[in-house]
Amino acid sequence: MKKILTAILLIMSVHAGYSQQFAKNISKSNEDIVNPKKKDNPKTWIDRADLMRKIYDEPTSKMPDIVREAELPLFLRGEQLLSTEQTTVDGSEYKVLVYSNKELYVDGEGIVAAVRITKTEIDNPLDKALEAYVKASELGGDTKKIREGLDALNAAFSKYAFGEYYAGNFAATVDGFKKAIECSSHPAVGRIDTGLIYNVGFIAMRSNDYKTAEEYYKKAAEYNYQEGDIYASIYNAIRSQGTKNDTVRAGDALMEAYKKYPTNLSILGTLVNHYLGIGEDPKIIIPILHDAQKAASDQKNASLYYVEGNLHMQLKDEESAIKAYEAAIEIDPQGANAYYMLGTLYYNRGVNILNASNDKIGKEYEIEIEKANTEFKKSIEPLENAFELNPKERAFADALRSVYFRFRDENPEMQANYEKYKTICDELE
Repeated sequence: MKKILTAILLIMSVHAGYSQQFAKNISKSNEDIVNPKKKDNPKTWIDRADLMRKIYDEPTSKMPDIVREAELPLFLRGEQLLSTEQTTVDGSEYKVLVYSNKELYVDGEGIVAAVRITKTEIDNPLDKALEAYVKASELGGDTKKIREGLDALNAAFSKYAFGEYYAGNFAATVDGFKKAIECSSHPAVGRIDTGLIYNVGFIAMRSNDYKTAEEYYKKAAEYNYQEGDIYASIYNAIRSQGTKNDTVRAGDALMEAYKKYPTNLSILGTLVNHYLGIGEDPKIIIPILHDAQKAASDQKNASLYYVEGNLHMQLKDEESAIKAYEAAIEIDPQGANAYYMLGTLYYNRGVNILNASNDKIGKEYEIEIEKANTEFKKSIEPLENAFELNPKERAFADALRSVYFRFRDENPEMQANYEKYKTICDELE
């Protein structure tokens, strides 16, 4: 027992020694930056920046970059684990190990995936470090040392941002990544980190900060990040801001992107959905759809043809609609909606022929009735296919009930089918 107490006291004295030394160094640095003889010396600010980085890193300074939970007692010897919690991040479960100055997020493989430092010897040491490096640069300090320091600070801000992300603090995550970008883009470093720029936009979207998301997605686009794919994200960020003007701006941004990347499927698909959503003239949308179909020729995207069929129906171009629905079915034989729309098209054709035949008499009337019945019977096969794929959809059963009703007196099979679908409709009601 005496040995254990001695060990604990030793660990406490070591920690106290760290705190005292940091306090001493901080005090000296605070004095130096106001000292007339030292405040304009770049080394004063580089030393201060390095100190602030060390203060931030101290809680995890004993840990390697990659460490397993089972190894932590070896590296964190003497540090008390205060509690163990569970959390979910992006659909994955993590164990959270809570210490007095940090939280460690352990994944399902037992590896520490993220670290969140919760307590340091001084508030906001990373911000103070950045301020100091910037000041040193302004004073003409050693570019190599400043560059190395800012590179290390970039990593520290990124570490901070990821830790806050795992904790669900998205505003702090955005701030951390912004500061990391500031480090890497500083003239002493001169590096544009498009991945970090995108991360700011992505996390800003998660926190409903759509203006910041738009700003940083556009910055990423300036550097051709993801090539044209980034414009779908820009569109969502603008549209999410909610006003009618934002809807117009979002569409304009997509159209500009379409002109720049005319074969990008992400842009094409988003642009089509945008125009559909605002009720744009189908004549404008169809050529864009054709471009999307060409761009997705190797992906066999049935929905692009299904949407085209619906647009042709709005334009009352039935033959083009039939071709589009048939193309959708060929690509995806399991797509119930394309079968249903094709069957409905034929059924409605029959209805229209009947309505137009009211002023006909005799032989002319009989000819029109035969034409209508031909269209009605064409509707049966695609409607049956639709119902077979989705027998819980009442609209499919109701369409079949209607068409079989017309032929119920033709033969017992038609009568049986009518009764079958009438019963199904009643059950699904």
